[in-house]
Amino acid sequence: MQMQPIPFVYAIISVMFLSPALAEDLKLTRDAQSGVESRIAYARLWDRGCNSLPLVVTITRNPANGTASVVQGTSVIPASTPTSGSTGACAGKTIMGNEIMYRSKPGFRGIDTLSYDNVSGSGPRQSTTITINVK
Repeated sequence: MQMQPIPFVYAIISVMFLSPALAEDLKLTRDAQSGVESRIAYARLWDRGCNSLPLVVTITRNPANGTASVVQGTSVIPASTPTSGSTGACAGKTIMGNEIMYRSKPGFRGIDTLSYDNVSGSGPRQSTTITINVK
């Protein structure tokens, strides 16, 4: 049986998004205003051509003192990300992706936490936990 070569784009995605760093849970800290809906994270995936790729985001642990949701939106790719490092030629490009939104209960101030998973068709599950400082 002869093996087929891996397409170039797939190989790049594997290097960028299937790195050992993705096997570890990502932990982030964000600030939010009490009772105000806030975007606290982006979850998006792109190929070498800076085109959006499908990514399923699931809230796995809801915040105890508020609500979390996942909405579609556009965002600008930053120069680097916590999971992949440098974004290279895609930095500054606008793509479609997921936004993780949070709103505390009115009047709540303190620490809240939520967790979510990202799953792409070609990669492992990436878990993220966000500690939210509600002011």
